[in-house]
Formats: sequence, C-alpha cells, structure tokens
Amino acid sequence: MELDAFRLFAAVVDHGSIAAAARSFGISPSLASRRIAALEQDVGAKLLLRTTRSIATTQAGTALLGWARHAATDWARIRDEIGAMQGRASGLVRIATNDYAASAYLPTLLASFAERQPDVRIVISIAQEPARLLDGACDLAIHAGRRPDAELIGRRIYEYSRRIVASPTYLARRGTPRTLAELAGHTCLTHTVSEPAEWHFEAADGRLHALRIHSQLACDSWTMLLALTLAGAGVARLSDSLVRDGIAEGRLVDLLGELRSVYPDGDPPAMWVLAAHKDLPLRTRLLADHLTEGLLANHRRIRG
Repeated sequence: MELDAFRLFAAVVDHGSIAAAARSFGISPSLASRRIAALEQDVGAKLLLRTTRSIATTQAGTALLGWARHAATDWARIRDEIGAMQGRASGLVRIATNDYAASAYLPTLLASFAERQPDVRIVISIAQEPARLLDGACDLAIHAGRRPDAELIGRRIYEYSRRIVASPTYLARRGTPRTLAELAGHTCLTHTVSEPAEWHFEAADGRLHALRIHSQLACDSWTMLLALTLAGAGVARLSDSLVRDGIAEGRLVDLLGELRSVYPDGDPPAMWVLAAHKDLPLRTRLLADHLTEGLLANHRRIRG
C-alpha cells in the first residue's frame, strides 16, 4: 500500500468528491477511483459510501481516516527534515492565482523555481478569488486587491495603484470626464468580484469619495476588461501594471489622475502571498519565499 493512496483517501473525504480530490492531486477522476478501489481491496473493507450527491465514510473508513491523516503529516514532516539536510525539497504544492498574474508574473518565477527544486511538483489553479481556494484545495494563493481575511497567513509584498482609463476612440465619442460627477455619467467596465457597482477614491486632501457607477459590461477577468477598454467599450479602473504600456503607447488615456483608487475603508490594493496556516512544509515555504522575492523584484524593476 502506498502512502499516496491514504492521502488521496483523506482528500476525497475533505473535498466531498473523488473528482475534486483528483484535481488537487493533478490526476484524472478515473485514476483516483481506481486507486481508492485498490486501497479498499488492500484493507479488505469498503471505506466510502457514495451517492450521486455526496460521499461519506463507512465505519471502517472513519477508523482509517484518522490514521491516514497522522501518517501523511508525519511522513511529510520527516521527508522535509531529510530534504532540508540534503538542501532540497520534494512533493506537491498547489497554487491559486488569477488570470492576469498567471500569465504576466508567474511563468518566469515558476520556471526558475522548478529548475532549483526539480523534485517539487506544482499544480496551478486559476480563480478570480484565489484566497477562497485556501480552504483545502490549494496551499498558496497569489492575491491582488483588498486586505485578505484575518485568519489567513499573509505576506504583503507591495501596494499598487489603479488608474481610471479609456481609449481615445471612446473619449472622442463620449467626451472626457474631468470630475467624479462627470464620470458617473459614463459607461463603465467593471469586475464582477471587485466593487462591481461602486468605486471608491481618496482625494489629495485625504477625503474619501464613493461613486455609484453605471456598469454596462462586467466580467470576472482583468485581462478581458483591459481588452474591452482598448476596444473602446467604456471607462475602466485597472491596475497600473495592466495599463502602463497602453498609456505609454497612446492606446489608453489616464483620467482623473489626482484621485487615488482605494477600497471603502481607505486601504489601497496590494499584492499578497497567502497560506492557510503557519505550519508549512519545506517545499511550500521555499516556493512562498521564491514568489515573494520574485514579485517584489519585478515590481521594483518596473517602477524603475
């Protein structure tokens, strides 16, 4: 019997389905089902009761589950200790990130980490709210935006700015907003997760302003919002890293630059590397450190 079979069994119980557990291991649901069946054959008892909507443990499964969890934890700990003695790490790390970070920041960083740590396997999940996957589906989350939930363990890497932008084509058709009152009358492009109906700003005197906006087009992808903005569909509020090139090339116009985009409590958006708890295995700690250092270095290089 392999330890991975016990880990997979525990993951099936945690996720409530074989398919979800299979995704977390980076294998197919059919392969996961065969491994669970083989485990049941090895222990000589049925471990799971399966219906079309749920999975529950049998009496034998409940008895095995506690041992399986302890065995997996103890094995991971001793493997990390041995790996640390040898200067290497091994095992699986699951990362959650949004679509923009996945394409703009992570490929180079993950490639360099994979070269340094060839025995660490990485599975990446794309989500518009990556921190939500830290409930067991992922080990680390690259989070951009508002301050995360207090129970998550986070490293705040840097703050960043968001700019109000539109294409010259749109502004030629609709006019250029000079004030928040004028902006309220424009067609806005919004993110369905991040303040879809109201934008907040901090003025130069420190006062906060909330603006109710007219959202005609909304989606849950920052890269799609950028494409819509470049196509002249409306005014968008996007991160500086997304729009910097478009502004420099004249394809986007920076609007209301005297205002600072913030959240309702006045906090600016920030980049975070998050984990669900402090007790991280060596492979996860090493990757979290690598991502933190790399993201900060990229930010400093871009800012010049």
